[in-house]
Parts: sequence; C-alpha cells; structure tokens
Amino acid sequence: MKKWLKIGIGVALAVAAGFVAHMHVVAQTYYPSLRVQAPEGLVYVVVQDERAERRECGAANERFLSRIKQGCKECRILVARCTRELEEPLERDLSRATPVKHATVVAPGMRMAIVGPQPLAEKSCELIAQEAQKQGAGSAACRRASL
Repeated sequence: MKKWLKIGIGVALAVAAGFVAHMHVVAQTYYPSLRVQAPEGLVYVVVQDERAERRECGAANERFLSRIKQGCKECRILVARCTRELEEPLERDLSRATPVKHATVVAPGMRMAIVGPQPLAEKSCELIAQEAQKQGAGSAACRRASL
C-alpha cells in the first residue's frame, strides 16, 4: 500500500509542478520584433506591442511579415523573433517610445525605425506613415530622426 501512496504523491507533485510551470510561461510577456533589409540599403527595425503569450507574439510577427512580403518581394527578413526582453538598445528605445537617431514610424501597436541614408529613410518614413493612415491607422506618424 505504501508503494501506491508514494506513486500517487509523485504523480500529484508532477502534475502540480507542470501546472506551476505552465502558469509561469503564460504569465510572461513577449515582444514581437523584426529586422528587414530593403534593396535600396535601408534596414527597418520593428517592435510591436508586447503580447501575453508566445503564440500571440509569433502570430503578430507573421501578420506583419505577410504584409512586408506582399509589398516588397526583394526585401530580406534578417530577424523575426519573440523575446521576453528586448536585447538591442534600438529595440528597447523603440518599445519605450524614446526618441531615436533614425526616422521612426509610430502607429498603433508598433514602432519602426528606418536605418540608412537620412534623406531616403525620412522619405520612406513619410510614405509608410501615409500608407498606414490610408489603411486605417489614423494616428500613424513619421518622427524625424533626433540628432
């Protein structure tokens, strides 16, 4: 009888540990972030609003990437990831809405820094903000680089 009791306690502890581990993972937030290189030499660094689940984060990146792939067949996806902490200083600054030294598109749910030659980056920024407004992101705007 003692053997079955020990097995029962072991199973109960394993189930409890699994539940606690699951709750820990579910309670964490993830940041969808992307880095895309355009053929004209610009690099787009995108940070979207944090997501409560890793699956939601991946889906947010996929939705964003599908629009990029439709609009820019020659673009290269350099990075698409979901992280619990943003590792790169530019990504952290974008997530905090800190002014950056690059032209930046600010729209509901995302911020996008455009890295590259300044006149071209700013023109791209303006065009992206205008297009986002046409597609329903009324408060999309281009912020010029802060020097």
